[in-house]
Amino acid sequence: MSNVHDGDKDLGDDFILKGINKRSDIGFLTYFEYFGYFTVGENLKTPRVPIWIICSESHYSVIFSPDANNYKKVGVPLDLVYYDELARWEDDIILSVEPGKYTGPDCANNKNPVPLEEVIRTKWTKGKVCWNGRTKIL
Repeated sequence: MSNVHDGDKDLGDDFILKGINKRSDIGFLTYFEYFGYFTVGENLKTPRVPIWIICSESHYSVIFSPDANNYKKVGVPLDLVYYDELARWEDDIILSVEPGKYTGPDCANNKNPVPLEEVIRTKWTKGKVCWNGRTKIL
């Protein structure tokens, strides 16, 4: 997972760390970025189609936007549908995200982070996540 940055990185001594050289069709976001282990590049954060694979600590899930145009606009609220095959929910979980509206603690001060919310904030800076009546998934 360390090669999710934009472009190649020259680490010296003829060592090149290959990255993502163009915008991807679908995206990738990870909880590990929240912890500062690495940064996912814009080529994966802003895919051509509003679908993102989510890498959490233990497995993969998916979020997608039903609005193919709105997700690229900076600062515009949007809805995201969350899907996790392991959860086997009977109905959709639709999250509403308002970029720039989150006022809670940052990574260093957050004793009880909600992993999916923190993953979303790696893409939508200071995104306030509304669960629309659903119980938060920890």
